Amino acid sequence: MYNHENGSVRVLHIAEKMAAAGIESFIMNNYRRIDRTKVQFDFLVLRNQKEFYDEEIKALGGRKYFVESSKKNTFLRVLDESKQIERFLKENKYDIVHIHYTTPLRAPYLHAALKAGCKVRIYHSHSAYVLGKNKVKLAIYNFMRKKISKWGTHFFACSEAAAKWMYEESLLSAKKHRVIYNGIDVEKFKFNADIREKIREELNIQDKFVMIHTGRFLEQKNHCFIVDVFEKFKKEKCNNACLLLLGIGPLQDEIKDKVKEKGISDDVIFLDVKPDVYNYLSAADCYIMPSLYEGLPVAAVEAECSGLPCVFSTNITKEIALIDKTTFLSLDDSIEKWCDAILKYKDCERKDCSEIIRSHGYNAQDVADNLQRFYLLNEMK
Repeated sequence: MYNHENGSVRVLHIAEKMAAAGIESFIMNNYRRIDRTKVQFDFLVLRNQKEFYDEEIKALGGRKYFVESSKKNTFLRVLDESKQIERFLKENKYDIVHIHYTTPLRAPYLHAALKAGCKVRIYHSHSAYVLGKNKVKLAIYNFMRKKISKWGTHFFACSEAAAKWMYEESLLSAKKHRVIYNGIDVEKFKFNADIREKIREELNIQDKFVMIHTGRFLEQKNHCFIVDVFEKFKKEKCNNACLLLLGIGPLQDEIKDKVKEKGISDDVIFLDVKPDVYNYLSAADCYIMPSLYEGLPVAAVEAECSGLPCVFSTNITKEIALIDKTTFLSLDDSIEKWCDAILKYKDCERKDCSEIIRSHGYNAQDVADNLQRFYLLNEMK
């Protein structure tokens, strides 16, 4: 689809929602940085409600649409959504459709785009795993992987691990997929000693050892485990520790109740969503991410760019180990072992790691430039 006012290519991004979360952050990071006189983004989501990025999308010249299904069964809902997407695409012509998801289940959206005449149909894997993989679901996923290969034209992933999760082996062995890094603004996320002192003073944590986690309050992020680790760490390893939790989500109240029950409310600070998360990373001393599954989490790249020592679960791809101060532990390891891993970073020197992150290809402007080039030329250079 072309903008008749200035001739720019319009790309339709299909995502579940446009809330303040990882996939949406990736899309918006690129949207802000592309040359919007050449490429414009529109959005099709799966629910009709006001969302976090609505006003920014409008300000940047984008349009947001929705389809909505009342089907309770997930598979039937996807098929219903696909029919609606096909109708929408026949009424609103787009040459490029970019579908973002965490499992192969949305493959029928590609078929809808194919039947509507969209010539570039991108499926983009944003995770390396999901919960609840029973035999029936796995069989459906395997079926859908074949359909992705058949109906799609281009196959993106945030990491090699996410590509292996999403696409069938024949596609991977033929190297038909592309890894598109979740870029960040390395200048914003570089360590800032002055900001560190300012934030620590604002939060009255000047003399504290500060653990931090950034992420939505979802089962995937494993906040219960974070609280368990922090409780033991404070009681047995470092009595002047505190924990910063940035984010919102459906499990936030549950985690607040858990913190209260453990009697550590004075030491756990809930900061909700912060537009300047980089300032809080500068203020911290160690980053913890014990996720149940991930693709290649942009939040972890942000923490590493800030020079934060990081302790990750082994469910996170080791592709994320971009700096030396990273430790991977199994969620089957003891809480004690997690505490010891954090403790070893207690007195380590903090340094700017932004150039390391840039050299690995995670600078947001570089990622956006490459993606724009792909949209314009239909090939990544």
